[in-house]
Amino acid sequence: MLNLMIVDDEPFMLKGLINIIEKGQTPCSEIVSAHDGFDALEKLENFRPDLLITDIQMPEMNGLELIRKVRERGLCNRFIILTGYDDPTYLHQAIRCKVIDYLLKPINKTELYDVMSNLSLELLCGDDEDSSQASSVWEESVPGVDYDQMSRNVKKIIRHIETHYRENISLDQIAEHVYLHPNYISSLFRKETGLTLIHYLHLYRIKKAKVLILGDSDDSLHRISEQVGYESARHFFSVFKKYCGVTPSEYRQHYKMH
Repeated sequence: MLNLMIVDDEPFMLKGLINIIEKGQTPCSEIVSAHDGFDALEKLENFRPDLLITDIQMPEMNGLELIRKVRERGLCNRFIILTGYDDPTYLHQAIRCKVIDYLLKPINKTELYDVMSNLSLELLCGDDEDSSQASSVWEESVPGVDYDQMSRNVKKIIRHIETHYRENISLDQIAEHVYLHPNYISSLFRKETGLTLIHYLHLYRIKKAKVLILGDSDDSLHRISEQVGYESARHFFSVFKKYCGVTPSEYRQHYKMH
């Protein structure tokens, strides 16, 4: 979970941004607000955020100056800049300050949620862990899905599905795991994979079921249905035929003969 500071000299904007973040079920455990750079520096003496979001245009000390001072003092090292002006000069300065992102007002909620959830995943997992897991996980995944082009969020969702496919997985459970709103997860997953979450889950379970059906063991199909996460064998048979065109027993019989 993230500790967050938001700095903006416009009370309406400050309140609205906090409201967006809280209602979006973003991964924030604590949010501290400040109405200008000096207020922020004072509060940072006792609060160490994982992320600082600041407006650029503020009196006496602008957001870029605030970032430089905060970084020099070692109070925070992750920043997002907000601005109502699409100014290339500000953008170049922001790049030099090594900010995580540069967002324009009015805030695009999806962009903000995505940036924050990506950061939370970095803090939870670390880049090295993501990289080391990727090669082994993707080898077992559903064919026809371009994993290399996916965002960190969708990869995290897929890893969760493929680790817990034997269990009763729900959208709310996945949302809690990746710290994203269920509606956002559904639309993001479909956009990047072309599949719904339940479609992907069925495809992965069927893939695992095929391995068990054709394996050395003579496990019953009822037993196999349980092993891949289906509480009802009838449901398993129905899903298998829908995606494979044959029943599990027909599939076993056909391939055992060849």
